[in-house]
Amino acid sequence: MIIRFLVGFILTAFSQQVIAQCSIIPTPSSYLEVGGEHSLEKQISVVSTSLSKGNRDFLKEQLNNLFSIELITVKKKPTIQFLRSEKLNSSYEIHVGETIIITYKTDADAFYAIASLMQLIDEKAGVVTVKKCEISDSPQFQWRGLHLDVARHFFTVDEVKRYIDLMAFYKFNTFHWHLTDDQGWRIEIKQYPRLTEVGAYRDSTLVGHYNASPRVYEKKKYGGFYTQEEIKEVVAYAAQKYVTVVPEIELPGHARAAIAAYPELSCTEQFLPVPGLWGVFDDIFCSKPETVQFLKNVLDEVVELFPADYIHIGGDEAPKERWNHCEKCEKVISENGLADAHELQSYFIQQMDDYLTAKGKKIIGWDEILEGGLSTNAAVMSWRGEEGGIEAANQKHNVVMSPTTYCYFDYYQSGSADEPLAIGGFLPLEKVYNYSIVPKEITAIAKKYILGGQANLWTEYIEDFEQVEYMVYPRALALIQNLWSKNKVNYNDFLAVFSTYQEPLLQKMKVNYSRSVYLPELKISRTENGVEYTFVSKRNEELKLTKETNRFDMGIGLQIGELEGNSYESQRTIFQLEEGYSINLKSSFLPKPIKYTFKNHSGLGLPVQLITKPHPKYSTNGDLTLVDGVVGARPWKGDQWLGFNEKETEIIVDLPENNVTEITVGFLDAKGSWIYLPQSIVLLVEDENGVWKKSKEVFITEEYQKIDLSVKAKRLKFKVISIDEIPKGNEGAGFQPWTFIDEIIIK
Repeated sequence: MIIRFLVGFILTAFSQQVIAQCSIIPTPSSYLEVGGEHSLEKQISVVSTSLSKGNRDFLKEQLNNLFSIELITVKKKPTIQFLRSEKLNSSYEIHVGETIIITYKTDADAFYAIASLMQLIDEKAGVVTVKKCEISDSPQFQWRGLHLDVARHFFTVDEVKRYIDLMAFYKFNTFHWHLTDDQGWRIEIKQYPRLTEVGAYRDSTLVGHYNASPRVYEKKKYGGFYTQEEIKEVVAYAAQKYVTVVPEIELPGHARAAIAAYPELSCTEQFLPVPGLWGVFDDIFCSKPETVQFLKNVLDEVVELFPADYIHIGGDEAPKERWNHCEKCEKVISENGLADAHELQSYFIQQMDDYLTAKGKKIIGWDEILEGGLSTNAAVMSWRGEEGGIEAANQKHNVVMSPTTYCYFDYYQSGSADEPLAIGGFLPLEKVYNYSIVPKEITAIAKKYILGGQANLWTEYIEDFEQVEYMVYPRALALIQNLWSKNKVNYNDFLAVFSTYQEPLLQKMKVNYSRSVYLPELKISRTENGVEYTFVSKRNEELKLTKETNRFDMGIGLQIGELEGNSYESQRTIFQLEEGYSINLKSSFLPKPIKYTFKNHSGLGLPVQLITKPHPKYSTNGDLTLVDGVVGARPWKGDQWLGFNEKETEIIVDLPENNVTEITVGFLDAKGSWIYLPQSIVLLVEDENGVWKKSKEVFITEEYQKIDLSVKAKRLKFKVISIDEIPKGNEGAGFQPWTFIDEIIIK
């Protein structure tokens, strides 16, 4: 069967828009242009009786680094005037007229006003100006956080300071420092020197993705740690930028680095090396009193280093395999009247909660700590979705929203094959921008417990700081719009501001930000004859499309020739193909062509009904994903698969009029990500009376499961049956595995 494909180019050149709104990100509460510009000379003066030395130094540094403007002290009329006022209705106000007047409430507000002023300044052909305007601004949420995992890969003090510099410039105010995990212990604890002598280093590190087979390791010692003096240095540095540092000491899980240093902390008390493999491990801190006391002693030193109100204690992903077979754990359960190992974890967390509360601190942990009850001071960081945050707020606990769906910056940010290796998942800029910090389902009473939100950057696949910046920016700019701005602009206006004003700033600051937002985007939609592929370009560029012979997993391509086009004019070409083919898309803004691989089959664009709904995280393009001709990538990316977390998944496909002789269903086998091949697939056909009858059951043995089937029917139902639970000894043991389905290929 020949399927017609429509390929076109559509330009949305937001970089050419006339910007009527403010250049500042995050968008201020109120912005009004009053006409005209204020010119800045290469030497300007500032007057203030209240501006702190740190803020004056910040202003001087930014003016010099970004615009080569020297800050001087003279008695003539100043260029910038700072005024402190406790009576101000907002956090700060900026008036740009003949003089730039900045009024602010606190030193932190003055810092944010300076950051905003830097974004107002425009430089063209060596001429530096500021539009005359009136600005009033205040933040929406008090917790505006970015997280950095330094356990999987280590980053120097200077790199951590750089991370703080950038986040502070965009008005983030909480740095969540993930200091301990299975793969490395990064904070000096003087009472326990082996934590850094042994626990800070591993002898090998996984190369490539966790799900690769066979796994390959770099046999090289890797690691590092921060001395307590370095910790103090970073905390003090952050305070100058009005950033609070919240440390995380993981417990009771993610403890292999500590156990390598002190094996007696585990249930088996056997030596285990610091692993060079990512994932979740069965060996965790034993619940015995000796281990609890060890952690209290560790926290004694941590508390002295970090003045923050909160100490993050982790609490996530703690398998109970060792606890369930440990005499010492059984004794703790018996002596304290606990039901099982799950209540034992609650008791473990409660001890840490009570201890830190007595020391004037509050605990915050991942949403698993909700199980079993918390002190009134404890806060919850909701990462497995929004449900944990809603439950915590209903229980009157403070909440920081950080769901994987919108806030995990280790996910891929485009579908391009050229994206650097990542853990999986798909989180493009627009999805971050569209996130609402306060869940729709939350009550008005519970809403007040939402402190704010943060993005998390886990670094299993991030080996250097350049890649850190690539993964965080510009997505951090999208997130801060939700955390700070009360009246954020729409997404297209945000892109216009980013392209016109923020990119030059990021370039001046030498930030290795991602340009993924500019990649021509592949849009797929149904047509009468199958599917339509449209490449949408977001900037003025010359696009060149070539199609080539290609042999790949599911078919053989044909030589078609070459199509050239310029994106200034919409260009559409209809072509016909048998089997599969590849397209190379060249752009004047890309270092090399992007390759797209498609599969032509009789089921393209057929109506699909998802009886079982996919998880919102893995539902890009909905039911069309299963019949769009795009074969899912490996390592997997969330935009090319439908992900289900159910025992049974039901899907109905309307069939073509001719006989169906063969069906291939694509599944994903990625056990490290809790994604398993299903157990079997049951096929049912609908008779003329609308009754479903079982046609065939096939046990799944491979990712592309071919099914011989001779049937002529209007509709076919797929009932995909998962295995009962993830087997012991594997990540996520005991939990319902995920089922990822890609293309349903019909012949």
